[in-house]
Amino acid sequence: MNAVWGARMNALREEIPVEDALMRLEPRVAGIESEVAQLNARVGGVEVDLRGLRQSMDQKLDKLDAKMDARLEKLDMRFARQDERFERQDAKVEAVLEKLAARFERQDERFESRDAKLEVAVHSKIDQVDAKFERKLEALSTRGFTVWVTVISSAATIAAAVLAILFGSPHLH
Repeated sequence: MNAVWGARMNALREEIPVEDALMRLEPRVAGIESEVAQLNARVGGVEVDLRGLRQSMDQKLDKLDAKMDARLEKLDMRFARQDERFERQDAKVEAVLEKLAARFERQDERFESRDAKLEVAVHSKIDQVDAKFERKLEALSTRGFTVWVTVISSAATIAAAVLAILFGSPHLH
């Protein structure tokens, strides 16, 4: 099978005019060669010094580090100032809360004092009303006693008179 294949390839080579194809490629190859020559000329003028490149990059990185350090310092200062503000604000709030606590304590003392005074006043008033009520009850009971004594005494007088009439009359003897 390789022999058949090889015979066909040879037949195709003979049929394709190789020289014409090469002639058409030569101007293209020449153009590519001239472009390569120009690129070589440009690149040949550029010398790359790796030590210089590294040194340059190190310098740039050092500058970036310095800038970052400066920015970080500024941020640290801002945070420090903010912390101071928060501490001052906390101190103010704490002072206000202490004043409020003292005020509430004084208010509680006033309420307790007023409550005690009110309790004394209410108990005093209740005692006065109770005493007045007892006096009126006592007066009523004294009047009632007096009325009953008067009624009983009158009844006894009438009964004595009736008995005197009955026992003191001349027909009974």
